[in-house]
Amino acid sequence: MKFNAFCTANIMTARADCDKLIYCGSDSGGHGMDVGATVYAPFCDGAIGNIYLTDMSDEDAFMSACDHLISSDVRAVVRTAYELNETGMIEAKYKLSPIMLLHKMGVLDKCTIAGGVCLDNDDLDLMAQEGVALIITPTASAGYGHGYAPVCAALRRGIRVGVGTFDGKYNPAHELDRELEFLRLTANAEMRVENALSASQLEKIKNFC
Repeated sequence: MKFNAFCTANIMTARADCDKLIYCGSDSGGHGMDVGATVYAPFCDGAIGNIYLTDMSDEDAFMSACDHLISSDVRAVVRTAYELNETGMIEAKYKLSPIMLLHKMGVLDKCTIAGGVCLDNDDLDLMAQEGVALIITPTASAGYGHGYAPVCAALRRGIRVGVGTFDGKYNPAHELDRELEFLRLTANAEMRVENALSASQLEKIKNFC
């Protein structure tokens, strides 16, 4: 099975290479569950169903999203800790990392984290404790100059890790094998060894569900 864990691109483009996907965006082209997608709508006041929070830097939107999660039986994909500026802005404002802030607000256990380049050991420990999954976007994180997520450190803690293409700018065909090859190389860089991830680990990441 091919499984694109996270995609903000046009669903009609992504579906050619994905049997299932978590799709975040409004341009579904009238398609959704019929193509194996779990749709997360961008958060706005009055949101219905699962939500996608594009970042946590807008305080009003973030607080409203937290209220929505607490008061309803929905889940969120939160794109955060995906680059230094975003993470630094949140830490400067709240004196907490994005993950610790989500935990303080009481919503971390209802979230899946997308991005995750700037996660530290304390963040990963908290995510493992709360059963929070991590979706990484290898080509986008590398292409935009954000870095790479600490995948090996996450896996050691038992965190469920998935892979996604994000907007497809650096992977226009939304090919999961391309994402996995980037992931394999960045994991080697993370651990400073060859073959840091086994074939079975890569397959499990690919089939995240």
